Amino acid sequence: MEPVISWILALTTIFIGPVVTIYLIWAVIGFRGYISLFQFVEGKSFLYKIDPRTKILLAVVLTVVAAMTIWWISAIFVAALLLLYLWTTDPVAKYRIVLPLSLATFIGTAWTEGIFTPPETIALLFGRDTFLFLFPAAFQAIGAYGFSVQGIFYGLQISFRATTGIASGFLLVFTSSPAEILNSLEKSKVPIEIGFGLLVGITSIPKILEATVNITDAARVRGFDFRPASGSSISSYGKRFIEQIRIVILILMSVIIWTLQGAQNVATSADIRGFRAFPKRTYYNEPKLKRIDVIAVIIIIAILAIGIYLSGTGFGPLAYNP
Repeated sequence: MEPVISWILALTTIFIGPVVTIYLIWAVIGFRGYISLFQFVEGKSFLYKIDPRTKILLAVVLTVVAAMTIWWISAIFVAALLLLYLWTTDPVAKYRIVLPLSLATFIGTAWTEGIFTPPETIALLFGRDTFLFLFPAAFQAIGAYGFSVQGIFYGLQISFRATTGIASGFLLVFTSSPAEILNSLEKSKVPIEIGFGLLVGITSIPKILEATVNITDAARVRGFDFRPASGSSISSYGKRFIEQIRIVILILMSVIIWTLQGAQNVATSADIRGFRAFPKRTYYNEPKLKRIDVIAVIIIIAILAIGIYLSGTGFGPLAYNP
């Protein structure tokens, strides 16, 4: 009986972390939140005046410094980045997206590291390994050793570094229009084909999500019920399950057809406007580095220099020993 309990406990522990993370993302943000995630809203604060190239440099430097220094420096970066969201348009809506995603990163990473970090790594970093319980040998063979307290702390420290990149990336998306990002990438000698592909991908995500919501609502209007069967018989559950599978396939096929039609329209529009007709493109508004960009670049370079100095003077990526 004891091995059965160990297996049940191990399976429950492995799956509960991803389930909580996915539920947190979809329950708090939902489809509508993801639609607004990639929709740019103009603003007048200093964040919107900074060139996207400067924001890309900021994201790269903060991520690099966070990776090479101790975890609490990453925590400072995360706090500072989240504070900058106060100067975005409708900061409450931005926090409703960024905070759940950041929390999901913390939960998912801490839970994963608490399970899959090898005992020798934990002992090397913390000097000891405290497992709340060990998994059966079959799980240890695939790298799932048990649920470790030090592994959770190690995962939380990694989460600060990952959240630094997430928060700085969202700051770029929220405060720069897709056209500005494309223009900046081209001015940075990124091939126009790559930049155009990224732009189409970014702008297509909210359209695909919105189409999915609209098609699903249309299915509900036509009388389809997405709720589970109310009967107690196995046959009623089976019929409802088969019906749900059928309607989900129809919705997916409708979304795919709509996406392919939209891609064809985008390709036709690009051809009509002479995309790649000439080696270089011209823009009505040419991006130029302003005084605020110079100040921001100086601050970014200073952060990089301080990060390199701290990394070499004992403040490297050391694990916190609770």
